[in-house]
This record gives sequence, C-alpha cells and structure tokens, in this order.
Amino acid sequence: MKFTILILPIFFMFAGCSHKATDQLKEISYGQYQKVSYDQIPSWKDENFDEALAIFKKTCAKTSHQTLFKSVCHICINAKDAKVFFEENFTPFVSLSSSSLATGYYEPTIKGSSIQSKAYPYPLYGVPDDLIPIEVLDEYKPFIKRPMRGRLFNGKVVPYYSRKEISENALASQSPLCYVSDKVELFFLQVQGSGRIIMDDNSSMYVGYAEHNGYTYHSIGKEMVARGYLKSAEVSLQSIHDYFDDHPEAIDTVLNSNPSYIFFKKRDNSAIGALGIPLEEGRSVAVDRENIPLGMPLFISTEKPLSKERLVRVMFAHDTGAAIKGENRIDIFFGSTQRAEEEAGMMQAELKLWMLVPNDYLVQSKQRVK
Repeated sequence: MKFTILILPIFFMFAGCSHKATDQLKEISYGQYQKVSYDQIPSWKDENFDEALAIFKKTCAKTSHQTLFKSVCHICINAKDAKVFFEENFTPFVSLSSSSLATGYYEPTIKGSSIQSKAYPYPLYGVPDDLIPIEVLDEYKPFIKRPMRGRLFNGKVVPYYSRKEISENALASQSPLCYVSDKVELFFLQVQGSGRIIMDDNSSMYVGYAEHNGYTYHSIGKEMVARGYLKSAEVSLQSIHDYFDDHPEAIDTVLNSNPSYIFFKKRDNSAIGALGIPLEEGRSVAVDRENIPLGMPLFISTEKPLSKERLVRVMFAHDTGAAIKGENRIDIFFGSTQRAEEEAGMMQAELKLWMLVPNDYLVQSKQRVK
C-alpha cells in the first residue's frame, strides 16, 4: 500500500535521509573531489587486481544496465590484464573532505526459535501489514531529509511506531519470523542489516533487511557517552556488550534512544547488500549513496583495528547503512566469523578514499576534468 503526499505540512510529522537508488553521479568536477593520477595513489601497484576485477564482474550483474557502468561493464568481459583494465577505464578522484571515517560491520549469528518462550522471548519481525511507504511528489523532495513510513489511524496517515512503541508490544498483532534469545543481539542484528539465526532444532534461517520504520538512526554509543556510561575512546561493540552485562537495567533506556527499527525478510543465503549481490569479505563496503553510487569501485587506505596494519585496496560500494553519511565515510564488511565480529566492533579509523569513476561516463556527461 503506497501513498503520495500532496500537501507540504504533512511531511513535517516525519523525520532521515533519502536512500533512493540512482545511476547518476553527483557533480564530481568541483567541491570535495579532485582528479588525480594513479601514480599519486599510495600502494596502488600492490593491489591484487585479478581479485578486484573478478568482484567487479560480479558487481556488473546488477549495474550493467545503468548509464554510469554500462560501457565499462561491457569492456570488462574480455579484459586480459586486470591492472590495465582499471587504469585505462577509470579515473581516480580523491575525496578532499576533512571529515573521514572507516568503520566495520559483520554478519551476526544469534539463537532463535519458531516458538516464543522464556528462553526465546523477543520477536524478530518481518514487514508489518500496516506499514505504509510514503511517496513524495518530486517538487517536495528537496525538503525531505529521509524516507518516510506511516500507518493509518482514524482515517489519517501518522508516523509509524518508534522502537520504544514496538518494544512495548505495538506489533502484538503481527506474526514474527521467529523469536530470539537476546534483545541486545537483536539490536545489533538490525544495525548490521543481515544475519543468521540458529534455530533450536539446529537449522539455520538467513535474514536480511526488508524495511524500516522511518525514523532517523541514533547511535547508542554516543548515547552511552552522553549519559556517562562510557568514555568516547572506549566505545566499541565489545564495550557496549560489557556494560550491558554489568548493567542490564540500562538496556531498554539505551536501546530505545534509537527510534529507528529494522524489519527483516528470509533469505536463501547469507549477507546480501543493498545492491542485491552477496557481500565480499574485506571487499564490500556500505556507503552513503547520496555521495557514492552503488556499484562504484573505490580505492581506500585505512588501518586495521587489531593488527594496526594498513588496509589498502580496491573495495566496492555494495551496501548502504543508516549511520553512513558523507562522501568520505565507509563501513567495511568483515565477514561472519568471531574474528569478523571483533574486527568490525573495534573498527574506527581515519580514511583516505579515491572514487574510481568510469571514463566513458565522464566523457558522455562532460564531467571530465582537464
């Protein structure tokens, strides 16, 4: 069920940032991007280009119809030398933004059951029957800061339930996909966007992002710092878990400070990003698609959290995230292992990012910088 808003005042009831997919690139000739040569990119020559090209070919399965990638996806089919392919078909643009951050995410595994019980009390919801995606007229889109979701109440469209309302059984009439054992793990499953549920009969259920309730994401790490529960330098997935283990009475208050709520759908396999292809460990990143189109190859330089080694390689914009905002901001997919959880939970480092823009698109759109 979809509605189109016709009058301006209605959409002030709602609040986030549009994630509408696009095959057009923002004006990169100015502002926060600067054209550079490959010789100016540190460690470019050390890349495993064959691996990068193989992933780009997989990416083309979802992007080859777009103006941005149509030509270069056709060329990659018969590419013989992977390094030459990238250097001859893409132009690097470095982000000049003074604000940069690389974080990490992973595919969590949590315990669940098809039956609610004391051991499995928390519902994991699919898309509710009463959730209404709100479509906005084009002339009003410049004023909208995020996608909107609502529900009908007494014949009117009102904002959808917040996390707090949902935790207080606002969706009691809905049948969940399953029930899980830990509300904190459920929260982080929503933050990650996909995961694996190990059912009590030892079967597995893979779930992934399906919808959201229309509210802006609020970081619980920042909330815990503001409340004096943690120091800013201490915030990580592990420190949050540790605090909740010692202070279970704070869980609901902190979690409900983030009104955003994610609904899931069942999947046949593990982590799939917003682009619709399986995520590649250490190669897939979530981006702000308002600044970086999905499918775009990126060369990044940052630091691994555990080993403190430099992480320098071609990655691909395969996913998005509610907390990922800006042209110099990425979230790296680390995989689904215990090590991946540790890496992702501690990842918070400065980032240098080069966007590799297809040459053919630059020529066609007359955005080539001389």
